[in-house]
Amino acid sequence: MVELLVVIAVIAILIGLLLPAVQAAREAARRVQCSNNLKQIGLALHNYESTYRKIPWGAKGGWGHSWTTDILAFLEQTALADTIPYGERGGATGGLLESQRFRELARAPVMAFRCPSQYGPIAMAESVDQITGRVLNSYLGNGGGNVGKDDYSRNPLVNIPEDVGFDQGDGVFLATDFCHITSAATPCDNRPERPNLAFPDIVDGLSNTVMVGETRFIEFDACGTCDHFMLYHPQIDTALGAPNGADFSEALGSLQYPFNLDVIEGAGWAEIEISMGSYHPGGLHLLMCDGSVRFANEAINDDVRHKIGSRNGHEVIEADEF
Repeated sequence: MVELLVVIAVIAILIGLLLPAVQAAREAARRVQCSNNLKQIGLALHNYESTYRKIPWGAKGGWGHSWTTDILAFLEQTALADTIPYGERGGATGGLLESQRFRELARAPVMAFRCPSQYGPIAMAESVDQITGRVLNSYLGNGGGNVGKDDYSRNPLVNIPEDVGFDQGDGVFLATDFCHITSAATPCDNRPERPNLAFPDIVDGLSNTVMVGETRFIEFDACGTCDHFMLYHPQIDTALGAPNGADFSEALGSLQYPFNLDVIEGAGWAEIEISMGSYHPGGLHLLMCDGSVRFANEAINDDVRHKIGSRNGHEVIEADEF
């Protein structure tokens, strides 16, 4: 009997020693897959830029598209890309063909946009913004190192960065008003407020500027509206009181705030929602504009984080500053 207890105790100790190693190996494999996802996204963005000589708009206010939708054809998702409605017609609800296709986009899983370390379901079972089954997104386009507002900028700017929105960010992807609706009687003019950027606009250097970073989908009870979704975005289409779109953090992120923010440590929900982070211990992956992927320490210096979020600040970044 004593011998049996000893054997059981030894086995328990061995299991206790092995479990952390197994978990670490699994997380290492997930990190590799996440890095490969970002490399695939980077290749798609470069192929898009080579084709159109432009980088996709970050978010198309009034239409509901984002950069994730624009690169589908370059992620071997041509059939899905062919269903995308262009223009203001259609929305989250209704029987229009365009509305049906928007709902299909919102529910379509493209696993290149999903980090394997993100826990939880691939799609939300409940209705979010009037669509059930919306697919979660793990990656945000870099809206800038100066953005503090999950909307269009306040005009005039009073407080910086709190009043700087994703339309005036110094990053790579901009939110752009495609409709200019001012009242119920004003139709969408389908005219983008500004042209999209190109690689020559990134004067700080492609290797020094973040293009896409990781994000965390956090449960509603833990962070209000820290939600990020893959393709069609009803709030970016038409939000309550915002006919030209809002809530751009469904597809765009800011490097103004630290990585992996936590409510427990005093961060506000609004800051967590637009910031970047991951479920990898110690940091997150960043896709740079040259197509390389780096793992950045979550304790990165604020000044360095702002610099790598900016496309045109003329800063010099050393590799060891990450």
